[in-house]
Amino acid sequence: MTAELSRIVAESAIRDLLCEYTHLIDQGRLREVAALFAQSDYGQCGPDGVATTLISSDAEAVFAACSGFIRMYGDPPVPRTKHLLTNTRIVVDDESASALSYVTVIQGTEDLALQPILSGRYFDRFSCIDGSWQFSSRLFCLDNMGDMSAHAKRAL
Repeated sequence: MTAELSRIVAESAIRDLLCEYTHLIDQGRLREVAALFAQSDYGQCGPDGVATTLISSDAEAVFAACSGFIRMYGDPPVPRTKHLLTNTRIVVDDESASALSYVTVIQGTEDLALQPILSGRYFDRFSCIDGSWQFSSRLFCLDNMGDMSAHAKRAL
């Protein structure tokens, strides 16, 4: 396989991984979300992209953080959100890669009209292990926040 074709295949696999995250989180499948980050650092950063809060590279810690923060509705429990990734830029370098994506989260509940509740950026890093791309780190930078009352169990 040529270098160019390898890069395109890697970019496609990484986009699929990014989409897998959005589908899992919006379906309330928090254990599976946590598993995506089992071998990675996961945390928040300030507007400058510098990490402010890190969760260890442990699936249980990521699950605890997500389930302790995200309010769920119905049976099966779902957050009633849609995570929209846009403007994603992926850079591939042999066995590692990085991506920068804009994220906008919209939510609608019985008491909250459908609306954007936050926007920000994901700074992701990936490793290729045994031919499979996986997250090695994610930093989320919150840029704008709307009405989070139906989403967050506690203040950001």
